[in-house]
Amino acid sequence: MKLTKTITKLAAAALSAVLLVGAVGSLPAYAVVDNSEVGEVLHDGNFTYELINGTYTITACDPTSILSEIPELRNGYAITAIADNAFQNCHYIEELTIPDTITSIGDSAFIGCTSLMKVTLPSRITEIKSGTFMGCTHLEAVEIPDKVSSIGSYAFYNCSMLKSVKLPGELSSIGAMAFAQCSSITDIDSSKCGAFVFEDGILYNSSMQNIYRASTALSGEVYIRNEVKYIEPGAFSVCVRMTELYLPSSVTDIGESAFSYCTSLQKIDFSSGLTNIAPIAFKYCTALESLDFPITLDKIGDGAFLSCTELSRVVMPEGVSAVGEGAFTSCPKLEQVIIPKSVSSIGAHAFGYSIGDDEDYTLEKGFKLSVFTGSEGERYARANKISYTHVDKSLKRYAFLIAAGALLLAAIVLAMVLMSKGRKRISSSEKKAEAELIAEASYEKILDDSDEEPKE
Repeated sequence: MKLTKTITKLAAAALSAVLLVGAVGSLPAYAVVDNSEVGEVLHDGNFTYELINGTYTITACDPTSILSEIPELRNGYAITAIADNAFQNCHYIEELTIPDTITSIGDSAFIGCTSLMKVTLPSRITEIKSGTFMGCTHLEAVEIPDKVSSIGSYAFYNCSMLKSVKLPGELSSIGAMAFAQCSSITDIDSSKCGAFVFEDGILYNSSMQNIYRASTALSGEVYIRNEVKYIEPGAFSVCVRMTELYLPSSVTDIGESAFSYCTSLQKIDFSSGLTNIAPIAFKYCTALESLDFPITLDKIGDGAFLSCTELSRVVMPEGVSAVGEGAFTSCPKLEQVIIPKSVSSIGAHAFGYSIGDDEDYTLEKGFKLSVFTGSEGERYARANKISYTHVDKSLKRYAFLIAAGALLLAAIVLAMVLMSKGRKRISSSEKKAEAELIAEASYEKILDDSDEEPKE
């Protein structure tokens, strides 16, 4: 089981017939071909092409190729598309100009092109698809063409040297994790884009209810504005200078990997209103020391606090229903947790385990759970052979001692009042006897009540 989420390849989209009308001026007559010529494959040393509906699609690039541009034509046919994964792991391409004849670039088309520093995108594309530039770790800047209306999930994931992005005017949607793990991103130009706003180092949608990406230059205390409801996946990932986070009550959901690798984050103020913490939301927040969850919280996702190595205190309120797989794995300083009675689902290795590089789990020595009798917490503790105590029995013993002390004190006060005022004109010895009888009767009642153990 891997807690780190990986992108799933999407199904290849069918490529529509495209003739280059008005692409870069008028095309010569020989560019128009008989559509019966479909499926012809061509190799030219660098690329593999497939003839589809009268135009060529690049289906593969030789990973050893050293090139800087893609041609517009081959054998008299226009090149109009780049297929899914076509340039995958082409490590020798540093700069690339894609001609305006290209109208479609497929999913994960340039995934893993680790040397790619600069790319010029064609003006006619209308979307950046899922995973297009994922793992292009040397890509420094991107100007997205004006006609692009959507950026797919993971499109620029882990582009660790990407510093700036210019958003186009027609952009209306940004997919999950599109800019996650972009550890150098500091500037997002949204001046032409009505659907998104980049303000005070944070990219919002126009309603200011969703946060999509934060500048990694954010430092110190970070306050989320009151309009925000949802923090998108990967939004604050690798913001390594942030030390304290303050969430308003308007925030209901924290997305997957939203604050992963925020390695200086020490404190989080979760306001009432939060209901869901998604998987790996705070993974590798290695400075985080303490967690006080709000009473509104319902679910804690898989690996939500994986490898928070300084975490030593977790307060989980009644109301939480589910704790995901590996939620608190590899938190070696977390020695004890109280599991509320409301928790009905606990995933494998959620508490008390560490995980090695080989993904083998080891039970932490000395880890303990406090659980309620007959609860899911007790079941988890027993199944994993984790030491545990019963919260309800301990609370009853404490309640008994407190109640007994209170009753004894009340009896003594009553006796003193009676003695001082002499309301019934009885001797001091009789008053003392009366007080002792009251105390003894109350004490015996508590003893009788405390003998009733909770049902197993």
